[in-house]
Order: sequence, then structure tokens, then C-alpha cells
Amino acid sequence: MLPFIAPIIGAIGKIAGSWLETRKVKAEGKIAIAKSKVDFKIAQYTARASMDLASVNDMRFSWKDEYLVLVIFVPIMMAFVPYLAPYALAGFAVVQTMPAWYQWAVTGIIAATFGIRTFKGWNK
Repeated sequence: MLPFIAPIIGAIGKIAGSWLETRKVKAEGKIAIAKSKVDFKIAQYTARASMDLASVNDMRFSWKDEYLVLVIFVPIMMAFVPYLAPYALAGFAVVQTMPAWYQWAVTGIIAATFGIRTFKGWNK
């Protein structure tokens, strides 16, 4: 064999080894990033579940849900009683004249009370 071929083959081997090592490191980096994204999502869902559980435990002795159910359903029940229906409609007419920020605040309170995450993505 010619004496100059061995160093050339050695150099090519080093370059190929370096290239393979770089590809390996990049692949390991991509895997690590993917794993960290999965871990982050798991932590998010775990935190949400913990918050929901704490919220449920805090509401065990709360009357807020029952009050809001009454406020929402009494006008509907009034609509089925002929002499009370005009009063329910008049009440809604008054609510429509209230500022938009107040109407949105009431909507937000109701959504938060009954679990806004329940409605997240319902239209998909």
C-alpha cells in the first residue's frame, strides 16, 4: 500500500466520525426537547387538575352555585306562568340597558362558577 493513503484514510475516518457524532448529538437534542415538551404538558395538566380539585373542595360549603342556578332558571320558569311571563321579559329588557362591561362581568362570574374550562373548545 502506498504510504500516503493511510493518513488520508485516517483523516476521512475522523471527518466521518465527527459528522456521525454531530448527527447523534443533534438527534439526542431533538429527543430531549420533545421529552421536555411532553413533561411540560403533563405538568400543566397536573396543575390544572390540582386547581380543579382544590376549587371543588373549597366549594363544598358554598351557596354560590345554588344561587346562580336559581337566578338563571327562575326567569325560565316564569315564562311558563302566563301572568309572570311579562315580568320576566321586562327584567331582560332592563338587563339589556345595562352597560356592556356589567353584562360581561356577570357572564364571566357565571362561567367561572360553573367551570370555564368545561366550555373551552366546545365549538371544535
